[in-house]
Amino acid sequence: MKEFATAQIRNVALVAHHGVGKTTIAEAMLFNAKATTRLGRVADGTTLLYHAPDEITRQITIDLGLAQFEWSGHKINLLDTPGYPDFVGDVYSALRVADSALLVLRAATGVEVGTEVVWEVLKQERTPLLVVVNQMDKEHADFDAAVRSCHDRLGINAVAVQLPIGESENFHGIIDLIENKAFTFTGRGMEEKSQEVPIPDDLTAKAAAARATLLEEAATGDEALMEKFLSTGELTVEEIRRGLCERVVQCDLAPVFCCSGYHNLGVKEVLDEVVDVLPSPLDVHPQTGAGSGGGGTACKADASEPFAATIFKTLAEAHLGELSLIRLWSGHAEPGKELLNTTRNRSEKLGTLYHLTGKERSDCRGAAAGDIVAAVKLRESHTGDTLADKSRPVKLTPPDFPEPVTAECIHAKNKGDEEKMAAGIARLHEEDPTLARHYEESTKEHLVFGMGDLHLEILVERLKKRFGVDVLLTKPHVPYRETIRAKAEDEYRHKKQSGGRGQFGEVHLRVEPLPRGGQYEFANEIKGGVIPGQYIPAVEKGVVAGMERGPLAGYPVVDVRTAVFFGKYHDVDSSEMAFKIAAESCFHQVVLKATPILLEPYQDLVVRVPEEFLGDVMGDLSSRRGKIQGTEADGHYQVIKAKVPAAELYKYATHLRSITQGRGMHSSKYSHYEEVPRELADRIIATAKAEKEANAAHS
Repeated sequence: MKEFATAQIRNVALVAHHGVGKTTIAEAMLFNAKATTRLGRVADGTTLLYHAPDEITRQITIDLGLAQFEWSGHKINLLDTPGYPDFVGDVYSALRVADSALLVLRAATGVEVGTEVVWEVLKQERTPLLVVVNQMDKEHADFDAAVRSCHDRLGINAVAVQLPIGESENFHGIIDLIENKAFTFTGRGMEEKSQEVPIPDDLTAKAAAARATLLEEAATGDEALMEKFLSTGELTVEEIRRGLCERVVQCDLAPVFCCSGYHNLGVKEVLDEVVDVLPSPLDVHPQTGAGSGGGGTACKADASEPFAATIFKTLAEAHLGELSLIRLWSGHAEPGKELLNTTRNRSEKLGTLYHLTGKERSDCRGAAAGDIVAAVKLRESHTGDTLADKSRPVKLTPPDFPEPVTAECIHAKNKGDEEKMAAGIARLHEEDPTLARHYEESTKEHLVFGMGDLHLEILVERLKKRFGVDVLLTKPHVPYRETIRAKAEDEYRHKKQSGGRGQFGEVHLRVEPLPRGGQYEFANEIKGGVIPGQYIPAVEKGVVAGMERGPLAGYPVVDVRTAVFFGKYHDVDSSEMAFKIAAESCFHQVVLKATPILLEPYQDLVVRVPEEFLGDVMGDLSSRRGKIQGTEADGHYQVIKAKVPAAELYKYATHLRSITQGRGMHSSKYSHYEEVPRELADRIIATAKAEKEANAAHS
């Protein structure tokens, strides 16, 4: 593919609820642009855009797909995103670098759950968009209702620029309101053709009213156009498109189109408007990053400017390893270019560059500002990093990935596979930053975090197929803590005689509670050398060891001040080990005398639900021992803030979707530790003791 000037580039993300036909539309676009010789079918596993075997098997988009092709003298970089909320990380990646989006709706249902999810990201990124009502040939297709749902459910100023001729099985053409012409389709799929016809009599009045609305909307953003429209009631085709483009870039208008991606009906017309109405990189605000001096630096979409780019996605490539997808904001890219990774402050060099058309790639000799290229895995760089010219070390904002919402404990089935498992998860995290891993020291468990059950299911499959590691997911243990509520003293003598030199150490400890979050203090109050100074560090080591596994249920002890205030030693038999053992045993004894309690972690939970589910969700949170902090309105939604015990949030993402028909979303982060209610604490302690006994029996 030749190099395109910035003005001829369109970076467009395809976003939608799952199953609406994004990938099918993308395949029709590729076929129409002659980038492929056949219409790929999701059901047949013949699409160009599905990279991974599990995408083909499951017939869903899991990973972001890039299709680069030419249309009407322009280069279109089409980013096909997943529709399932479990893979929403790639929607954030795509919309961080796209200059515009096609929001695809199902003609029979209009706005759905996944549409609302991606709309939140579109709003956050302020992405200009067109709306495409797909599957116009399906039963119950209703174009007008789909447009209304944009207004009612999302608050979008959606304005029809096309009207369908017929719906469901009768869909056979469109009325182009910009050109005020009608076209009917003959043939389907690879044989699709369209021909101009008079606007049907039964649609004349509807088309005239819809065109009047369109003209008014196109004129609204431009004073000169508005004056002309008010005086003449008309605008030229070029003026309409110019006016629409201005309104689209301002994100206060979304033109609506209709098509059937599966039968390739109306897709060419959508492509034409992608070129004519959607902005080039020159039409949108330049990216601004942090400069070396601390101020903001604008990266103009100009090939002559210093280089600045964002790595927005890492793809696994069977033969090459990993490919980094890079959006150029300014400057020019070519193989061998020396750059600085300003995120990590390390030098980086571009190797071989490629254009991608789904699974197929071709060499790229160079690319101008505004373009997207794929680079063979970079040595020092990762998803979200900024690459910049050393003369202008700007740092750009990475994709704002959401925090994971679900966690599981992960175990390698075969002993010795732990390292392979960790390496595999690290590679998959590189490709999808919404997957995360953490080792919980207090429970000795490896945890994996994701955006939902399906997300983690795919993780398990990929670990097995790509890295040869069989793993199991189980419910994680809650990282409880132990502490005390009272002050207490006790003593312990460690004495052992076994012939020859013995072991002797006696310590007297006092414990008292610290404020929550105080963690740990150790004080040496020994007077008169009753314990020699060289043994005090060993006493502290014993206390620290005792804190690692508390006497109640084996959880770490926190928020305790411990003082050693008396003791005894033996000239011959005392040793550091003897005092360490004595201190650890004494610590456990004295904690049990100091009114010990169990603490549990609480999460700050933010739940966003449609108003009609507010009561159900609040009732459910209360049943989980949640403390509602307040609610606030956000359009048709209510945002609930609550503090909820982490023990009550296992698989909450799945439960929330089930009680809100999939429309509820939540995020959570650690808040604080709080005392566990007595009756619950007794059960937790009993369970912990039973587990300890079972483990001892097995070993």
